[in-house]
Amino acid sequence: MPDKDNITCNKLISDRYRIIKKIASGGMADVYVGTDLKLNRPIAIKILSENYASNKDFVARFRREAQILAKLNAPNIVSIYDWGEFNGSYFICMEYVEGKSLKEIIDKKGIINPKIAANYAVQICNALEIAHRNDLIHRDIKPQNILMTTDGIVKVADFGIAKSLNDDITKTINIIGTAHYISPEQAQGEILDCRTDIYSLGIVLYEMLTADVPFRGGSSIDISLKHIGDLPVKPSKLISGIPEKLEKIVMHCLEKNPSKRYLNANELKKDLQNFLDGKPLTIDKDKDKEKYMHDKLHHKKGAGYYYGTASGSQATKKIKLNFYNILSYVFTLLFLILFLVFCVKYYSLKNEQSGQSLVVVPPIENISAESAEKILSTYNLNLVIKDIVYDSNTAEGLIISQLPYSASSVPANSEIEVLVSKGEENKSILVPNIVGLGEEEGRKVLEEYGLETGTISKAYSETFDKDIIICQRPEFGEKINTEADIDITISMGEKIIVVPDIIGLDYLYSYTYLESLGLVVISSKIPSTEHPAGTVGTVIQINPPPGSKVKENSLVEIITTTTEHLMQVPNVIQMSLAEAENILDTNNIKFETIYVKTDYSVQKGLVLGQVPESENYISQNSIVTLYVGQ
Repeated sequence: MPDKDNITCNKLISDRYRIIKKIASGGMADVYVGTDLKLNRPIAIKILSENYASNKDFVARFRREAQILAKLNAPNIVSIYDWGEFNGSYFICMEYVEGKSLKEIIDKKGIINPKIAANYAVQICNALEIAHRNDLIHRDIKPQNILMTTDGIVKVADFGIAKSLNDDITKTINIIGTAHYISPEQAQGEILDCRTDIYSLGIVLYEMLTADVPFRGGSSIDISLKHIGDLPVKPSKLISGIPEKLEKIVMHCLEKNPSKRYLNANELKKDLQNFLDGKPLTIDKDKDKEKYMHDKLHHKKGAGYYYGTASGSQATKKIKLNFYNILSYVFTLLFLILFLVFCVKYYSLKNEQSGQSLVVVPPIENISAESAEKILSTYNLNLVIKDIVYDSNTAEGLIISQLPYSASSVPANSEIEVLVSKGEENKSILVPNIVGLGEEEGRKVLEEYGLETGTISKAYSETFDKDIIICQRPEFGEKINTEADIDITISMGEKIIVVPDIIGLDYLYSYTYLESLGLVVISSKIPSTEHPAGTVGTVIQINPPPGSKVKENSLVEIITTTTEHLMQVPNVIQMSLAEAENILDTNNIKFETIYVKTDYSVQKGLVLGQVPESENYISQNSIVTLYVGQ
């Protein structure tokens, strides 16, 4: 039996498959990503947990999953490559799907666009068609078992509890499958067919549209009972903007009676495709056909009766008259019997109540159910919570209404039914990402989510091209009310600045003006004797020259003349430190030395750089920095 601590990186299976790391852990098996050394490709390796390796039933189920997957070769089903024994347990080597499960996507992003959800469902139908065609039902269709590649391709996985349609084991006493996704017949342990997968897919589609499952409860049994007896809330009641046709498809999948669902995955796929193509649904056509046949049959019966009475013989009329007389007597007798029963019940109830004490029902609206229960108990009355519903006028947990009403007289120990508020319904969704889209495309995405565009502003951007959305508020993934607006900022493209002609202008004015344009300004001076035409303190040169086009935050240099005594910096690069010091001392220029490491011995002791560079002018108190190799 394998020790989990021993199943580590670089572990080799069958001298071919190398384990890299664990990527998932389930109740029955652990999944690792690995490498097929022979074919040099990534693979997923599923290894039966040590707890089940000695259990014949689980080993048989694990082996059966490998055999099932080997038969189902389809683009939307995870491919099986190999299986066998490993270190006292068993493994399945299969296709590695680089991406996330549908469950992870829903948990991270929330609701999925209806058309995208329908497209995913079509691909799941493709997988189920192949399985059903091979007389197999999956029995555990859920978002956790649906993998999504980075290209948006659906891969259905985990056929561990799939069964043959010809196998008696499809009727089971134990509930197999995940409670949130099992069909009513599966919950009741009845014989299953492919329509159980249709129901589970309906739950998955419901979850993609609402980011929630239709039934929740405190335990698996609670949830299973809801699958059997409760009707799901329509998705459009939870999330606005869900297309009516797609909702019809979901609700048809979730019919309690399998005979009222789609007969197979192909029929469901046709209606999903009809929705995507904007065509009428087949279920709508069937209902119209049923109504037409009903109306036609009803019309024929009416016409036939009229024709018979018009042309029938006297004998026929007499027979009919006798029939109606007999029928009249029968109805009269039934009425008398029912009336007698009613009278007996009524008076027995009155007599029963007369022997009981009556109490006046107290008002319990707008108080908590817990407090109401205590109040009613003092009146010998019992509280029954009929339902818990959303109500914008009543705070969460408080009673909305009661029946019988307050001040009514009822027998002691009567039940008082109440509606309890869940508070105001939170109509919220997760904000979609529209950054990087064009303005019109972004508006369409917001419309699909039932959102509107708010304030539109524009800004320069070095990252995004012109007319592309560069910012949105609220941001992607935030939870907002469906009535909120999304403010967007649109790119004006990269800001280009034309260097202005400031030659001859005052230095301080020029410096401030260039900074206000978004440029980074440096300045230098030259002696007025070097440029006698210039006025002291005015700009005589700018680099880059006037008219040049530069980006925002580009560096520009302005040069002015001065009467201040300046010295021109000599070039000492590639000189020895001693030579450089001698030249600088001769020119009365102060300097400092910074040593830098070098990989070449010939550079040691040489000046590798200087600041300011040669030919620049500096004042007498300025310091030249020398960078010397070490």
